[in-house]
Amino acid sequence: MKKFLTATLLCMALTVTMIPVAFAAESTDSNYTECMAAIQDQRDIQDQAHQAAEALRAQGYTDECDGIQAAKSTWHAAQDLIVGYQKLAKYTDEDIRILTTTVFNEAGHTTDQLRQYVAQVVLNRVADSRFPDTVKGVITQRGQYSTRYATEAAAQKIKDTDAANGTYYYAICEEAVKAAMMGQVDMPSNVVYQANFVQGKGVWQSVYFNSGWYASTSYFCYG
Repeated sequence: MKKFLTATLLCMALTVTMIPVAFAAESTDSNYTECMAAIQDQRDIQDQAHQAAEALRAQGYTDECDGIQAAKSTWHAAQDLIVGYQKLAKYTDEDIRILTTTVFNEAGHTTDQLRQYVAQVVLNRVADSRFPDTVKGVITQRGQYSTRYATEAAAQKIKDTDAANGTYYYAICEEAVKAAMMGQVDMPSNVVYQANFVQGKGVWQSVYFNSGWYASTSYFCYG
């Protein structure tokens, strides 16, 4: 029995972070509904982990045993995801679509790191009083990104190209966007510039990318 419980809990600890979002049927502004479902999934996992740990304690095991340690790890991993989904739930489907389109056009064919960094710079601007306080406002601000990125047609074009070519760039960029919205991208909040040249108050980080046919350096700068 001990071996069975320990193995079960260890598997839970290893897999909790890979549990997908429990997506609801698509509808207008479905992101909130999807996030609430995902949060409930993680709370169910927390309940299971708690019950498993209590069962081991009832058998006389101390909190130092592998099974209870695995249960604690599972519970805390689920809590991290809950916090992330709570942050993501504050954004609308339109926010996600516009930022996904922006990330594709700015760094779609590069790396996960660059895609996430581009998304985070936009969110840093949204939180900065010197810029508009919405994703759409930041993207369509005169002289900054592009008003075209905010159109549904621009997003549909990416999806159509993916469908024709058997690629998944829109989904990959959306994944980067959601990681940033969930607070999973490590970037200072005052990094508000991203370009192929240095600007602002200095470089936080520069990232070189070379695909073999295209090479560039992106500078992420303090504002």
